[in-house]
Amino acid sequence: MDSAALDFPVRRFGAFLATRSKARQAREDLAGAIQAAIAGSVVTIDFDGVEAMTISFADEFLGKFYTALGAGDLTTAGVRLAGLNEETREAVAICLERRDLVALALEGNVPTLVGRTEPLLETFEAVLQLHEFRAADLAAQLSITAQNANNRLKRLVDAAALKRRQAAVSNRGGKEFVYTLVAYTN
Repeated sequence: MDSAALDFPVRRFGAFLATRSKARQAREDLAGAIQAAIAGSVVTIDFDGVEAMTISFADEFLGKFYTALGAGDLTTAGVRLAGLNEETREAVAICLERRDLVALALEGNVPTLVGRTEPLLETFEAVLQLHEFRAADLAAQLSITAQNANNRLKRLVDAAALKRRQAAVSNRGGKEFVYTLVAYTN
């Protein structure tokens, strides 16, 4: 079952984004749109038409937004950033790196990771090859332990870059999940 889509154009807050108060308003509008959307919507935060933003705007808007996602204060089937140019991508990357967060971004139709760390970059490259998979598949692909794979997948799920659904009870008695990259849904 595909998710519903929610497009959130950031351009309506201006082409040059600055100030924490404007960013707070944008974040609150985004949170309200997510709460009003169909449950399980995939959110595309679209920066098309935004020429530049300050790091403090990015932090107040996206840093706090992704922190709320990771804490479970906001729920959505997935989040994608779109329309980033070199200037806005740099502000987003700095903001996320400072908070040790990651986000899924689309460059055209190509999914990328922003704010990444090296292990997550390696994980993300494997995810792009696997499309739909279980943690054990990722562990085998990367030659890492299942626990390490689960830890990496948790970071990507917390960033709403991956969708996770329960598949079945594993033969060892635990829950098993199937993961899909949000870029490939709806």
